[in-house]
Amino acid sequence: MRIFWILLFISAASAAAFCSPGGVLEKVNKIQVDPTVVDPSSKIDDSVAPSLVRYNLRAAVRDAHMEEGNSPIRAHIVLDIFSSESPVRKAAGMGSGRSTNTVDGKLVIQDANGKELASVKIHVHGSVAFSTSDADGDRGVHATSDLEQRLLKEIEALR
Repeated sequence: MRIFWILLFISAASAAAFCSPGGVLEKVNKIQVDPTVVDPSSKIDDSVAPSLVRYNLRAAVRDAHMEEGNSPIRAHIVLDIFSSESPVRKAAGMGSGRSTNTVDGKLVIQDANGKELASVKIHVHGSVAFSTSDADGDRGVHATSDLEQRLLKEIEALR
């Protein structure tokens, strides 16, 4: 009976070691955020979109309690679509009072040699510019955008 328990313990320990691998960012404390990549065939209706998207990624990295700076692990967004709420909708007063954007692309994590470690599709229809949340009140919680929140979720999933 004792041998049974020993074998059971060994098999459980080895299964745990092989079945629960860490994410690609598991031991990463510092990450370099590279400029947004925009293919010429991308549908971008705002010239500041690549910078705004990169700013959201940088904020998400900080929210994930990672340092941003020179690192062998690099992150960037490949931006396919960036569109703003229809001007007709805004003029008609049908807007939400805040800017709504559609962002399609992918979050790419690479090593120092440019090898892709992870690629996650991103689709957000919501705020990209920073605004305070009504739910937060005046408690001093920093402002976030829907895009930043989505990127933070994906970064945490890669840890």
